[in-house]
Amino acid sequence: MKDDELSSDVSRSEFLRRTGALGIAGASVLGFPLIEYRVADAKPLLPPKDVIAAGGGVTVKIGHIDGFSGVYAAASESQQTGLEAAIEAHNKKNSRVQFEIVRGDDTNAPAVGSNEAKRLISQAKVDVLTGCLSSAVGLAVSSIAQENGVFFLAVGTHDTNITGPKANRACFRQTCSNAMLANAVGPALLKKGKRWYFLVADYAFGTDAYARFKKILLANGGTEAGVDKHALTETDYSSYLTRARNTNADVLIFANYGPNTQNAAKQAVGLGLNKKMTFGGILCGNEVAVGMPVDYLVGSLWGYVWGPEAGGARTAAIYAELKKRAKGFPPNWRQYLGLMAGENLINRIQAAGTTDGEALVKAFEGHKYDAGKSAGAYFRKCDHQAIQQTYAGEIVAKNKRRSADEYFTIHSTVGGEYAAESCANPDSAAAEKIITSQKLVRADYTPVKTK
Repeated sequence: MKDDELSSDVSRSEFLRRTGALGIAGASVLGFPLIEYRVADAKPLLPPKDVIAAGGGVTVKIGHIDGFSGVYAAASESQQTGLEAAIEAHNKKNSRVQFEIVRGDDTNAPAVGSNEAKRLISQAKVDVLTGCLSSAVGLAVSSIAQENGVFFLAVGTHDTNITGPKANRACFRQTCSNAMLANAVGPALLKKGKRWYFLVADYAFGTDAYARFKKILLANGGTEAGVDKHALTETDYSSYLTRARNTNADVLIFANYGPNTQNAAKQAVGLGLNKKMTFGGILCGNEVAVGMPVDYLVGSLWGYVWGPEAGGARTAAIYAELKKRAKGFPPNWRQYLGLMAGENLINRIQAAGTTDGEALVKAFEGHKYDAGKSAGAYFRKCDHQAIQQTYAGEIVAKNKRRSADEYFTIHSTVGGEYAAESCANPDSAAAEKIITSQKLVRADYTPVKTK
């Protein structure tokens, strides 16, 4: 054949060398022709620089378990949008290591969450797990992750036990624990009075919140005026609130979240309790306050994780991105938690160079990161808790709101070490004992290499 004759022959080995592990689809995306024409016997063409960089490209699968249906659906979707923001920002950089989300709906039921975790691990073959809003589900998923040797970053679960007496080596927590939240908002509520009435959701999150608040109250010479526990599915709180109204309590504590808080707050206002006592609670954000009678709750104080006035160098940029993605709900700190979780997972997986669970545990322990707050944050080795500034958030009047759907301002801030207490505290000490006694081993799995 003459030199000016063309050949369409491209060996399989040459094609694979040029496209790496990207395959046909990857080659097409990068603009690499599926049939290459070149002069016969000519030296193989060198691939473009971007293809060289992408050679051997890999995909890391992140299994996101959350309550996408049920009472916490809006908050779970909020966490999803934040996670998506982190992954999309990374993937746009054309890195050879791409990340994708595989969702699992736990319906806020521990048994369902456990089954979804098993499905994602054994069938979807995810490399790591993240998510969970319900603390009860988070505890169940943490156990499944440990049993299967899979790294798990809990995003929005607040029960202190997750990084305490029920810790697992596999599990780290992105958000603030109930103990941290109580240490932030408790002192502010004590200034409103020392006779507290508790309305408690009767599951892991609520009962833990109650215990944390009560400890602070009694340690400061306060008195429990009464307590009522209700089911997660409760909608009628009138009997509990009538009892609260008939006491001399000066603070009504909501140790619940989501629709429970929304419905209970509406009924409490309807009974006039807001005129008799200060309202406050372990946890609230815009995604919950949007369904509350906020104009009657001005001055109420709540555990709060993050807001647009957090004061970090990139706080404004984070808020702008989250606000853009808030569709059907107001921008909120649940989105923020998803973003932080995504950023930390991507950073640590790449730093470790692998998705091996044990390697990721070591990569996360002591990891410092920019939390979009005025002080930095890190994951503590002793209990796997994200140590970060924690807030008391205050519902403010309309004329003081940043925008129509920004109901809070940061009332007071406590440092992460103060909020979480030292590693010698009973919860963290119990966690450390468990964490240091365990190892992560995943059978029938080949970790993704990211270096």
